[in-house]
Amino acid sequence: MNGYTRRDLLRVGGGSLAAGVAGCLDRTARGTEGLAVQTSFFTLYDFTRNVAGEQLSVSTPVPSEQHGHGWEPSTNLLPEIVDGDAFVYLEADGFQPWAEDAATEIRANYDDVQLINVLEGIDLLEYESDHHDEYDHDPSDDHGSVAELELVDSQSQQVLAQFHFDHWHGAVPTLGPDDARQLEPRFIDSESTVIGLESETYQLEAEADDSEILSAETDTETVTLEAHGSGETAVTFELWADGDRRFVSEPIAVTVGDEPDSGPEPNHGLVDVKFFSDPVLAQTGIRTIRDGLVELDPDNEAVYDENASEYLEQLDALHEEFRAELADRQHQQVLLAGHDSFNYLGQRYGFEIETPVGLSPDDEPSTRDIAAAVESVEANEITHILWDYFDGDRTAEAIVAEAETATETAMVSAAESYLEDWKADGYGDYIGQMREINLPAFKAALGAD
Repeated sequence: MNGYTRRDLLRVGGGSLAAGVAGCLDRTARGTEGLAVQTSFFTLYDFTRNVAGEQLSVSTPVPSEQHGHGWEPSTNLLPEIVDGDAFVYLEADGFQPWAEDAATEIRANYDDVQLINVLEGIDLLEYESDHHDEYDHDPSDDHGSVAELELVDSQSQQVLAQFHFDHWHGAVPTLGPDDARQLEPRFIDSESTVIGLESETYQLEAEADDSEILSAETDTETVTLEAHGSGETAVTFELWADGDRRFVSEPIAVTVGDEPDSGPEPNHGLVDVKFFSDPVLAQTGIRTIRDGLVELDPDNEAVYDENASEYLEQLDALHEEFRAELADRQHQQVLLAGHDSFNYLGQRYGFEIETPVGLSPDDEPSTRDIAAAVESVEANEITHILWDYFDGDRTAEAIVAEAETATETAMVSAAESYLEDWKADGYGDYIGQMREINLPAFKAALGAD
């Protein structure tokens, strides 16, 4: 034996990569035991450091002012992640593709790196299926451009996968070696309208990367995937109009294997993973992190138990503040002019959250979405329009300008990131943002002042 460990080899082979990302990753000093934990974005970093205390090194590659959902690394972070002893992340299809890919690689090839999936034990909310109108567009109309693509299983009519923000959510179920599955692609424009494929204007195309494994046969409105062997390939979907290609998706992976899936799961990949907007569910996440750290470092179980207990008490106090201060309110609904980040908060404290923006921080509301939001604001006599700092206040200001009842905007934060100024002022952490930013804003929006 030469005495080299896997991490010794990675330090030699990945030195330049580690140097390139060290500025983002080194958030704390290495713990007294020399163990290091990587986390996939700020909220998990903050949760983990509160449980670890000074015992472990805890870090995240996502810089300040960057959403955990939308951020993508410029280089492969796997060498830096597997140089640590554990990776804390969310096992959620499409939420952080780079983190999910890293977890898959760790699970397959690095059994000495512990995976801590903070979603364990949490019942996730499903996003309600969007209701899209169908319309035959003029291809010269800019509103006919594709903003989103859904793959619908022809038999069950369930949405298997959704392509937006340049990546896929969900998956095509595994096919058996001789199986076939018929899909109905739905191309959706910026006005949330399905582009009609039954007309002669538009043509649907699909192509599999490896025709020896899988073929993709198109009809007017459907694509039939037919398996010919075993292996992995990918399928690309295109929309053509008058001889011009108007849209092409990124490839979506398709596996042909000996154990095919029995069928699609409801809304697979279309779930809300932002449980941490609820201080009570956040406590479940803390317990999962605590148990993971104890498994990683059992000699210091008492330290992690004590740190977790102290933080759980703080979260419980935060919950009581929200419960008490939002109880006596004038409204049962708020309008958030930002992406959908507070469903769990609304469910916990019994009010509805409406938003004209979709799941992604980079989704843009259409004029129809804004008009509907204005109508809802006026019908519910809402005065304060909420906006997320990391999304900007443009949509909120537009709604205030149009709605007769709306007079002000109020800023919130999904607590997926932070500002250095917030940190300097003492509320850059998760609890600080919830207490100092979100609680006052929701009080104003609900008329609970």
